[in-house]
Amino acid sequence: MNGVAMILLAATLAGAGSVETEAEKPYTDEDLYILSHIINAEAGNCSEDMMLSVGSVVLNRVQDDRFPDTIEEVVFQQGQYSPTWNGAYYAEPTEAACEVAKTLLEEGPTIDPSVVWQAEFPQGQGVYDTIDSPWGTTMYFCY
Repeated sequence: MNGVAMILLAATLAGAGSVETEAEKPYTDEDLYILSHIINAEAGNCSEDMMLSVGSVVLNRVQDDRFPDTIEEVVFQQGQYSPTWNGAYYAEPTEAACEVAKTLLEEGPTIDPSVVWQAEFPQGQGVYDTIDSPWGTTMYFCY
């Protein structure tokens, strides 16, 4: 084996396992894009706890039989997420929103799986948690 081949082999082996391919990730780049955009639009100026809860509701809905089966379908379901029709969804997400989305996609929701409602008012069967926003409103997370 010549020197160049040995260097290429060494570089390949040194990087083995450190590069995650699309097939090895538990999510797609599109899932990360959509989830980070909706987290940013719904809670980008809020606490990490709020961002985690907003993203968790999306993921909980994907798993709930009452909602569509993909992140894209959940986020763009008619009448559900106002940022998809008022344009806020299309703003570039913050680094924090991207990191929260990635964490949720890798580790799963951080709230109870029955929590599938989020709004500035109680809905569903009951309130699981409330989180205050920086602009003086309260977000209700409900089951």
